Amino acid sequence: MSFLVGLWNCVVSCVLSVAEATSVVTHGTAHMAGSCLLALGGLLESLKMVGYLSMHVLLRGREYLCRGLLFVLECCGIAASLALYFANTVVNYVLIGTQNAYSALLSVWHTVSSPIQKVVELTLTLVTFLYSSLVGTSTFLWTPCKLALDFLVSLAQIFVSIFITNVYGFLLTVAIAAATTVYLNPELARQVQRRAARHADSSPALRRLFSDARALTRGLRRERMLWRQLSRQGSWLSLALRMRARRNDDDDDSVNRNDNRVGGDGDPGDERRDPPDGRAGDAPYREPPPPPPDQAYPSSSTDRPLKQLRAAGKEEGLPPADSLLSLLKEQEERKKCVICQDCSKTVVLLPCRHLCLCRGCTDILLRQALYRQNCPLCRHMILNTMDVYL
Repeated sequence: MSFLVGLWNCVVSCVLSVAEATSVVTHGTAHMAGSCLLALGGLLESLKMVGYLSMHVLLRGREYLCRGLLFVLECCGIAASLALYFANTVVNYVLIGTQNAYSALLSVWHTVSSPIQKVVELTLTLVTFLYSSLVGTSTFLWTPCKLALDFLVSLAQIFVSIFITNVYGFLLTVAIAAATTVYLNPELARQVQRRAARHADSSPALRRLFSDARALTRGLRRERMLWRQLSRQGSWLSLALRMRARRNDDDDDSVNRNDNRVGGDGDPGDERRDPPDGRAGDAPYREPPPPPPDQAYPSSSTDRPLKQLRAAGKEEGLPPADSLLSLLKEQEERKKCVICQDCSKTVVLLPCRHLCLCRGCTDILLRQALYRQNCPLCRHMILNTMDVYL
C-alpha cells in the first residue's frame, strides 16, 4: 500500500514537472513572438514616418520652387513695365520739350517782327506827315509813291502771313520752288534721283525695307486674289445647289405626271396630249446647264473635302448637296476670327502677315501688356497691323 502511494506521488510529481516545463516553454515562445511583433510594428512605423517625411520634403520643395518661379516671373514683368514706363516718360519729355521749343521760337519771331512793324508804321507816319506838309507839286508827286509803298507793304504782309508764318504756306512755297527748279533744270532732278537710288542701294536696311514692302504687297495681292476666287467659287456652288434643287423639283413633277397618267386611263399611247390652246406639247425637256468647272480651293491643309467633292462631281455630274453645304460652311468658318469666331477676319498682323483676327479682337489684344501682344497662330510679337477689305 505504501508502495502504491509512493508510485502515485512519483507519477504526479512527474506530470507536474512536465506541465510546468511546458508552460515555461509556451510562455517563453509567446513572449518572444510578442517582442518580434513589437519590433516589426516599430519598423513599419519608422518606415511610415520616413515616407511621410520624404513626401513632406518633396511637396514643400515643389511649392518653394513654384513660388520662386512665380517670383522671378513677377520680377521680370515688373522690370519690363518699369522699362516701358521709363521709355514712355522719356518720349513724353522729348515731346513736351519740342513743343516748348516751338512755342519759344514763335514767341521770338513775334517779338522780333513787332519792332519791325512799329518801325514800318513810324516810317509810314513820317511819310504821311511829310505828305501832309507838302503842297502843290509835292502832292502830285507823292500820291503814286504812297500807292507804291502801300502796295509793297501789303504785298510783304501777305507774303509773310501766307508763305512764312503759316506752315502750310511755307510747305507750298517750298513745293512751288522745287517744282520750278525741277521744271527749269530737269538734269538736277535726275542727279538727285540717281543719288537717292545710289544711297538706297548702298544701305542694306533700306534694301531690306524695300524688299519687305514688295513681299508684303505681293502677299496681300495674292491673298486678295485667293479671297476673290473663294467668293466666286461660293457663288458657283450656290448656283449649282439651286440648279440641283430645280432638277429635283422637275423630276418630282415628271414622276407625279406619269403617276397621274398611268392611274387615269392606263393607255400608254395617250400619255402625250397637246395642250388645249393648240400649242405642241412634245417639246423636249432641256436639262439646265452644268455648273462651271471646279477650280482649286485655296487651303492651308491637305485633308479638306475638295478631292472627295471633285470625285463625287465627276461621278454624278453635279456635286452632292451635303458636300456643297459642308464646303460652304467650312469656307464661312475659315473666314471667321480665330478668337471670337463671330466676326470676319479683317486685320493683317505684321511682320508675320497672318490674317486671323477681326478689328475688335485686335484692339483688345493690343490693349494687353506688351509681352502678351503676340500672334495667336505663330506667337510672334505684333509690331503693326493693317486693315484689309475683302
